[in-house]
Amino acid sequence: MADRSGIESWLTDMDGVLVHENAALPGAPELIRQWTDAGTPFLVLTNNSIFTPRDLAARLRASGLDVPEESIWTSALATADFCASQIPNGSAFVIGESGLTTALHEVGFIMTERDPDYVVVGETRNYSFEAITKAIRLINDGARFIATNPDATGPSADGPMPRPARSPHSSPRPPARTPTSSASPTR
Repeated sequence: MADRSGIESWLTDMDGVLVHENAALPGAPELIRQWTDAGTPFLVLTNNSIFTPRDLAARLRASGLDVPEESIWTSALATADFCASQIPNGSAFVIGESGLTTALHEVGFIMTERDPDYVVVGETRNYSFEAITKAIRLINDGARFIATNPDATGPSADGPMPRPARSPHSSPRPPARTPTSSASPTR
């Protein structure tokens, strides 16, 4: 086994590594407890942009994992950080849920349908034709296109489901424009 005594902090993925749906995976509670007891800093990463870190911390606690919200980094936070680094106090038209809009508000962004700096697309369970149409038109008019996650599908209790930011049939991506993804590396 490799010597890990020099490691000062840990990064770990959440879905499929610590939890599957609402159940902690074997060994995950012990790992989190080990890091916490040793005072080892750690960060739990997720491509999920639907929920805030507070929401996710509560869900993880219900699964038996005690992860403070400060130790959770979502694709929504990465996206908001990226957008704010490019255009401080900018504006965005958002297709997504509270995790994404909250993250953008917290870095000083306003949400607008008029001449936004960005069209930001995250995961949502309420994807609408009207929103897609609006996004396409805003992108064609010059808004920068940002996706919170480059994955075409994501896990669910019933099997894979489309991730709207990358699904070819539901993305507001005009033919000549590809979104910048701020969270996950392109495979």
